[in-house]
Amino acid sequence: MKIYITLSIFLLVTFSSPSFSQQAKIDSLKEEIEKQKGNKLYKTYINLVWESRDLYPDTAVVYGELLLKITEDNPKFRERAKVLNLIGVAIRNKGDYGTAFDYFKQAMLQADINNDLQQKGYSYINIGTLFQFEGDHFEALKNLNEASKIADQLQDNEMIGYCNEMIGKIQLSRGKYDLALMHFQKMLENRLLDNNLQKIAGAHLNIGEAYLAAGDPYLARQEFLKVFDLAQKTDYQSLKHTVEALIGETYYNSSQDSLGIVLKYYGDAYKGFIDLQQPLRQARVLGKIAKVYLDQNRISKSIEAANKGLEIAEELPALQEALILTDILAKAYKKRGDVQNEAIVLRKYIYYVHLYQDEEKLQRAQMLENTMAIAEKEEEINKLSKQNDLSQEKIDNREYALIFLSVVFLLLGIILFLLNQKTKRFKEFSETLKSKTKEIQDQKFIIGEKVVEVLELNEKLTEKNKELEDNLIQTKKIHEQLVRSEKLAIVGQMMAVVAHEINNPINFIINNIIPITENMMEVKTLVKEQEFENKEELLEDVEESILLLQGIDDGVNRIREISQDLKNAVKSNHGVPQEFNVNDSINTTLNLLTKKYKYDDIDVTLELDEKLPNIICLGGKISQVFINIIDNAFQALKEQNLENKFIKISTKKLKDNKVGISVSDNGGGIKDVDHLFEAFYTTKKEGLGLGLVISKDIIVSHKGLINAFNNKEGGATFTIQLPLSSD
Repeated sequence: MKIYITLSIFLLVTFSSPSFSQQAKIDSLKEEIEKQKGNKLYKTYINLVWESRDLYPDTAVVYGELLLKITEDNPKFRERAKVLNLIGVAIRNKGDYGTAFDYFKQAMLQADINNDLQQKGYSYINIGTLFQFEGDHFEALKNLNEASKIADQLQDNEMIGYCNEMIGKIQLSRGKYDLALMHFQKMLENRLLDNNLQKIAGAHLNIGEAYLAAGDPYLARQEFLKVFDLAQKTDYQSLKHTVEALIGETYYNSSQDSLGIVLKYYGDAYKGFIDLQQPLRQARVLGKIAKVYLDQNRISKSIEAANKGLEIAEELPALQEALILTDILAKAYKKRGDVQNEAIVLRKYIYYVHLYQDEEKLQRAQMLENTMAIAEKEEEINKLSKQNDLSQEKIDNREYALIFLSVVFLLLGIILFLLNQKTKRFKEFSETLKSKTKEIQDQKFIIGEKVVEVLELNEKLTEKNKELEDNLIQTKKIHEQLVRSEKLAIVGQMMAVVAHEINNPINFIINNIIPITENMMEVKTLVKEQEFENKEELLEDVEESILLLQGIDDGVNRIREISQDLKNAVKSNHGVPQEFNVNDSINTTLNLLTKKYKYDDIDVTLELDEKLPNIICLGGKISQVFINIIDNAFQALKEQNLENKFIKISTKKLKDNKVGISVSDNGGGIKDVDHLFEAFYTTKKEGLGLGLVISKDIIVSHKGLINAFNNKEGGATFTIQLPLSSD
């Protein structure tokens, strides 16, 4: 029942393959591509991927990837999330769930970047569908609930219908038939609002599946007949043949007297799928046909159909179908009494169970394998028993001969006594043989258990060794970071001391420059009032001295600014939270870093909110975060060979008593956003991967948020949110 429901769900999701008229539409779209340009060309590509995602999934993948490539550098193209979702659906229809999952994740990320809620909702639906196929109902429902929220927010009837459809299928696979019917009825109501005959047919198909799984083939057949009529009206050949197989299923479940009708419907469906060149569905219908033949005791026909289906399933490959077909084949060979072929097929069944990683089937397969081994041992014991019977028969014949040939009663008694002794010994020997055989079997079983235990211990030992190696590597990295942090702390302390000591002579120089300048101005005035030889030359010397004093004053003020920036940068990160000006800290950070990167031709744009309120925090720690984030942006641009390099830093007042800080660059972007804030993850040659981890800890400890993402036009953006006051 579990396999049947899983197959049915997969059949429903992928039933919408195009008809012959849709084939003509696909060919027409291919011809239009050669004639279109710009947005019309992109729209034609999307339509082609949509129309071919079921009948020709490989074609859909090729054209979808081509569209992504030609629009890679086009910021105006906003349909990337939709294209990624369609490619994922096509790959899912091929049976490659892992690759399909990666495309759906990319689609969700792209939808977030473009703020495309609709495609984000469909990404959740597609991911939920994959989890449903793999039997993970919890994850499937979690994703579909997220999709339902988005659908309700957008008031998107079509998306609401898809959500109800998938939730209904999950409830159906869990055996919750009433809940499944409720969701399918809701889906039908949504589809009726759009008046789309194909989607209405899909709703009736799901309702029929629910009735069939609930054990009501009559009501299921009524729904399937509605689907059959709609499929003929819309010329949906694939849907028509799909529902033919399901109608046959209703007759199969209603009465064994209807097996002839069942074979007729299955046969029509099989021929239709051959015409549509859909091998996966051919294999499924062949499995159903083989099962009917087996029920009719038409063993040769059953084996022929099952072998044909298994050949298709192995070529695809399709594991679920291979499991079902090998199971039918094993039963057919067992009915025929063909032990050799039964053993071959059972070993194939065990192989596919291992591939499918289904514990329940694996246990069942192991039981079958043990049964086979027991059967072989029983056969050996039967041979020994037959030999024993032959020996016993010979003894009996001799006994009769001796009775008739013996004349003397005493001699006859002696002979009978001797024969009795021989028979007793032979029976004892037979019992001993059976006992030894059982002991050997027990020893083999114990040895097998010991081998399994040894293998498990070896695996655990390997895992522990790997954990120790990883811990050793992490310990070395932590040690290096601690040494580095200690050195930086010492350097910071020295910088603070140097900055403090520089201030004293600077203040002395500034205090002396002012009176010296005033004195020189008085000398200049006196020289102008007097008449003497070389007056002009003396005036020039005085003016030059005044200019030199002004230059000294500018230089000393510049030294004072640098000293103040150093003091602010190395200010203690501990103590009591105090008022902190975010804009001033950013300016201080830039004053320090622009000197470091002054030869790298990087433009910095500031959009700082002048009315930004001060926040209550540990200022030194927040300054440490700014230095880390902005320095990363400078380093990212330094490594790029770009004509124009820029960094944009902005601040603004947010809602809920928060301030926001944004740092963007047009560098190479973030290679792996998911692992960005993990310890020891770094793309720098000399980095240890702890800077962003420490920064995140600081922001989180201030009850704030820090995020990062890649810009669609290139580069990356870091955003920070901090409350005006935190514990």
